[in-house]
Amino acid sequence: MSKDNGFLYRDGEKVFCYHGKVIYEAKIVDTKYYVEPNRHPKTGSIGPHYHIHYAGWKSSWDEWVDESRLLKCNEANLEKYKQMSRSLKKLKPAMKRTINDSPTEKTRKRKREPTPKEKEVVVKKPKPKEIITVPEPLRAILFRDWQNIHTHQLLVPLPRKPTVTDIIEDYRKNRMVSKKIENSDDGIEQEVINGLHFYFNKCIFGAEHLLRLFVEFPLLMANTFLSLETINVLKVHLSEFLNFLNENRSKYFIKEYEEINI
Repeated sequence: MSKDNGFLYRDGEKVFCYHGKVIYEAKIVDTKYYVEPNRHPKTGSIGPHYHIHYAGWKSSWDEWVDESRLLKCNEANLEKYKQMSRSLKKLKPAMKRTINDSPTEKTRKRKREPTPKEKEVVVKKPKPKEIITVPEPLRAILFRDWQNIHTHQLLVPLPRKPTVTDIIEDYRKNRMVSKKIENSDDGIEQEVINGLHFYFNKCIFGAEHLLRLFVEFPLLMANTFLSLETINVLKVHLSEFLNFLNENRSKYFIKEYEEINI
């Protein structure tokens, strides 16, 4: 079979590509045809293979895939992609409840200890499984944050600078400029970014508060009816954001906390 006859997709063609069970927009940047005994080292198969770049992703995510991973960019497959994007909107109300119900530093005071009677009725919920891997340096920051608050009675000074809004906008610009993605609210990644932005609209919180939100995600997912494919979408894009936060941690996180005003 010749190369021209063996390929269903051509160089430069926009396609949809499966990454796990999730569909993403992608572009073919190269093609190769493998024949026995030279199978593709990753897929282990022969036949046409495509080097694809996911729209809006870092080039480090580029990969070679076979045709079983690809879909033509047509109306039917576009609708599948849009359904995944719309499903993310279900996350917003649940996220808002999580943020509103979680402790804040608004009062800047010590919390009242529960009475013995209250302690008797406390029911511990099963700990949800971790769905997002937090980089080790950020885990250390979370641990220090917990120690400062619960052991040393210290708090993050407010308002913070840079704010959560500043950080999210830095990330958005980084993705738009270096990855050349469109400034559109229709894309899955933009939906995730806008979702994070939505819950920190007072411009007083900082990276510490944003990082705490990521700790809440397993509990959040356990209390929603999101599909597995939607959770996979979130996992990819939220992990990208965490990596950005980790790479810029010296810029965004503070080292000095302040004493609690009693």
